[in-house]
Amino acid sequence: MEGLQMPCSPTQRHAHRLFEQLPSLPEDMHGNDGRERARHAFVVRTLNRLRTGGAVTGDRAEDWRRVARQLGMLWQMGRDRDYRLTVAGLQLIALEAEPLEPAPAGPVRGAGPHGGDLIFAWHAAEGDWISVPGKVAGPLVETSMGMPDLEGVAGTVLLIDQRHRFRPGGPPDADVLIDAAERIERLDAEVERARASQQWERDCREQRGR
Repeated sequence: MEGLQMPCSPTQRHAHRLFEQLPSLPEDMHGNDGRERARHAFVVRTLNRLRTGGAVTGDRAEDWRRVARQLGMLWQMGRDRDYRLTVAGLQLIALEAEPLEPAPAGPVRGAGPHGGDLIFAWHAAEGDWISVPGKVAGPLVETSMGMPDLEGVAGTVLLIDQRHRFRPGGPPDADVLIDAAERIERLDAEVERARASQQWERDCREQRGR
């Protein structure tokens, strides 16, 4: 393609190979409310970024993990034998490429709005006290990739424990969708638990006073 630099790193070459060899989505996979079309568009979009040296999420290894997962879903949903064999082979290449990527830059120390470390969502461990700027905070329950849309765009879904908050009848967890490359803030869990406990007591007193 005119104006496109040739891939230089091994993983860029992997991405270029997958991009060129990815088969079109069979017509019989265009149903299912467009879910397979969205997955296919996601793989195309992400591979295009990887082969030109970028990363949709800001972390090339995570991009490869997401590509491999979506190729696995396309393989499972496919009916045509040749299509399934091709996609399965491409998934293996994606799985091989992921560990070859260098680790991204580490946490941005103390740069968060509350003085915490800015990290990628998938680098947080279960139970880490995290804050999504402008949204919610609490212990992390799990992180997952959101379902891609028909443009191939997929965010990151965070499930955040909310049981530390005084909310009678409220749900125990909150689902938060963030942009794929958005960083979250990891806070000192011990300090935040103490603060949450104090806030709980204040809220209880306020509730009793009504």
